[in-house]
Amino acid sequence: SINRLLVDSPERKQFQRYARSLLRPTFEALGWEAKGGEPPAAGNLRTSLIRALGDLNDSAIITGCRERFKKYLTDPQTLAPDLRPPVLAVVGHYADDETWNQLHELGLKTTSIEEKQNYYNALAGATEAKLVKKTLPIALTNELPTSRAIFLVSRVARQSDHPELAWDFAKANMKTLLAKTDALGANRYAPGLFTFFAENSRADELRAYAKANLPETSAPEVAKAADEIQFRSEFKRRLTPQLEAWIDKKNR
Repeated sequence: SINRLLVDSPERKQFQRYARSLLRPTFEALGWEAKGGEPPAAGNLRTSLIRALGDLNDSAIITGCRERFKKYLTDPQTLAPDLRPPVLAVVGHYADDETWNQLHELGLKTTSIEEKQNYYNALAGATEAKLVKKTLPIALTNELPTSRAIFLVSRVARQSDHPELAWDFAKANMKTLLAKTDALGANRYAPGLFTFFAENSRADELRAYAKANLPETSAPEVAKAADEIQFRSEFKRRLTPQLEAWIDKKNR
């Protein structure tokens, strides 16, 4: 998304502010709770807006999610099942140490595959670097099924705003991680972690890493990932002046 692409950019906060202004009226009309007779699409829209506004650093949404999570810890029935994934995602994204530990404990205790995935997805979205570094090693444990553990690292790269930490971790533990996947997945794994970068230098880094460490069969995936990085880099280069002009027009 544009919001992720603008990480560390001075335009990000302004983009978030204007994006929130576009989405919030729709959420206000829907509200947190389902209304009698509303169409099924309204529920899907509500959960999407909670995720989107949370991602855009909407303070009211973040506060609302934290309040609901606090009640959920005491009584899970207070949070409707369809609201749990977006609320947990927002709470995890802005988690502190205490919240991260609460989510992790819930993930360890539950016997529900769906609930476990919700909790670990929330952990993977934490933005504080120290929490990212606590989440990544879980991929090396038996806390998650093998098929899900292998993708925890890529989820961190996508959701946490720290793809560099995910790549550094994967590079240091590649042998163990690849042992959790099949041959086809192994060809895709390392290149897939690079698609969250938007700097041309990362495409060069991927090619160099692949040449030294990956089999020839991974070449198509490497080329695809390198193209994605270069596309994102060019898109960001073109987007920035357009966004600056749009913001300037809005501020007049």
